[in-house]
Amino acid sequence: MEWLQAVLQNTPAIIKAASETGLGIVALSCLIIGAAGIIYLSRSDHAAPLLGIGIFTLMVLGVVGLSVVALFTGARRPLDLASARTINFKTPYFDEASGTYRLLDATVVNLGGNVWRELQERPNGKAEYYHIVKSIEPGRILFGRRPKPNNEKTDPTELIVDTSDRILCWRDGPDAVALQCPYALVGIE
Repeated sequence: MEWLQAVLQNTPAIIKAASETGLGIVALSCLIIGAAGIIYLSRSDHAAPLLGIGIFTLMVLGVVGLSVVALFTGARRPLDLASARTINFKTPYFDEASGTYRLLDATVVNLGGNVWRELQERPNGKAEYYHIVKSIEPGRILFGRRPKPNNEKTDPTELIVDTSDRILCWRDGPDAVALQCPYALVGIE
């Protein structure tokens, strides 16, 4: 049933993508004609068996055509980081008592107005930082720490999300050469 929910939730996007390609338009036409044929067959008392086979063939061609269009347009389309709302990642945590590392969940959430909040849940408390988007490139987004409102010294630390390598990195400031990449990107919503 999950596949049916996924199809129903993505139906407008699939139709929009199909309407932008020739194969998609043919597939949508096959589905519409096939649906009309099914309605006709359900209302008629006597229909030729070949008509039913033809309608079934149109429906199959329409579904296969839409599947192909959805797969190819989804694979071609780059991830639009400007429309992202939540970035989930894993952060390593060293437990000094046991001498072991654990992976903890962390998020960077878009609060609106170009402000993002990074939250790392740790056993010894939360780590919370606020960032401003500095730049968005294909496959990358660069954050800088938000200036503090009370005119304290601004933290120049930058956070970089790289979707091609599926990592999050940070550096001490814009002039720092070395990137520290201890975080693993889990997903972007």
